[in-house]
Amino acid sequence: MNIRKKELGFIALVSMVIGSQVGSGTFNLPSILAPYKTTGLWGWLLAVPIAICLAIIFSNLSSRLPKSGGPHVYVAEAFGRKTGFFTAWSYWLVSWSSNSVILVTIVNYLSTITGELSTFQTLAVESLVLLFVTCANLRGLKFSGVVETILAILKVLPLLLLPVLFFMSFDSSRFSCDNLPAGKESVSSVLSATALLAFWGFIGIECATTPASSVKNPKKTLPRAIIAGTLCAALIYIINIISIVGVVGFDKLSVSHASYAVAMDAVFGNHSDTLISVFIIMLCIGTLNSWTLSGSQMAYGAYYNGLFPKSFGKVNKFGVPIAALVFAALGTLPFLIFEQISKGGLSDLTDMMCSVFLYVYLICCFAHLKLINKWYKTSKEKLVPRVLSCFAIAGCLFVLSQSVVISIVVIAIFIALGIPVFIRCKDSIKNKSISDNHRKMAEAGRK
Repeated sequence: MNIRKKELGFIALVSMVIGSQVGSGTFNLPSILAPYKTTGLWGWLLAVPIAICLAIIFSNLSSRLPKSGGPHVYVAEAFGRKTGFFTAWSYWLVSWSSNSVILVTIVNYLSTITGELSTFQTLAVESLVLLFVTCANLRGLKFSGVVETILAILKVLPLLLLPVLFFMSFDSSRFSCDNLPAGKESVSSVLSATALLAFWGFIGIECATTPASSVKNPKKTLPRAIIAGTLCAALIYIINIISIVGVVGFDKLSVSHASYAVAMDAVFGNHSDTLISVFIIMLCIGTLNSWTLSGSQMAYGAYYNGLFPKSFGKVNKFGVPIAALVFAALGTLPFLIFEQISKGGLSDLTDMMCSVFLYVYLICCFAHLKLINKWYKTSKEKLVPRVLSCFAIAGCLFVLSQSVVISIVVIAIFIALGIPVFIRCKDSIKNKSISDNHRKMAEAGRK
């Protein structure tokens, strides 16, 4: 890409990591995990260390390969550009299809204000919000960045303040030690199921690696920012979930997907649930804008590296890759319909999206395991990185164990959709860099 100034520092990257992880999961997880009750909370004990371990692995990968692009850069380095293509393709698909979870969250909190919406009304609202965010991104990085900055400023502070208010009405008796949920035969199945759901909150660990070429002193800054951001996100999640359960209890949470609205109404009443719902809707729109923006740039980066077809390099007068944005908006609609017809609704949709992200993380762990032999010379130097890779791989496989069929089907569909694109781009994929003509097109479109 064009040579850019090293503009991103530690604080900016930590904010990016926290901002990408702390999103719809913050407002969904208390209610989604509520049916598992106290037993389900133990899933966090597995999700948090896996997330931190993955953060360390991504920090090591990004410090050794400080190139823009994210996961496919590391996979291509370890296993070749063909594998890198399918990683980039799957990662791009899930980056925008997971926006469906955010849209569902927006409607869930909107319904606390308007009352229950019909299926048609739900899909109409979700489509309108998606259209608004897509149009905002079509106006270019500057306009989209202004929208994101305004909404991001409002995100983290309330998530630290609200638990303080909730703890004022905290009742430890609401943490009842119930038996395992119906349909779950063992503790291991509950741990796997809840860890998969809880892990949704940590999706975005790798986001700070995508603009690596614009980071000041990336070998030091990236690792510190990724680890610090993930630890902060984990702390925010745990404090919020514990405080909300202590105020409302599992039973009330399990029948509502708007956990913060229920907690605010229980503590303050007087339409406070409406105020918090409006606030959360704004934050979710900000998160949706962020993922839409990063998804379009990810596709453009893959095109620039010769992995995606030329249509992804066509930009409008604002320098925005139109095809990537339009395709992502249209492709999100089937997932919104799936959420409406699925028996498990939001939980099933979250499982599906999180599973695909975990497969991407899993192949990055294998890439890390292979690259260790290239980067380190002695067995002593290789020991800790190998242990981290093996622990992360084992953790990801265990978390995926309760959704093997659905996750394999989804990732297989994603890969199958990429085969025609792969065939079309096979010549550029074989080359290590795109042609001069290709490069000039990219640079001209960005000016």
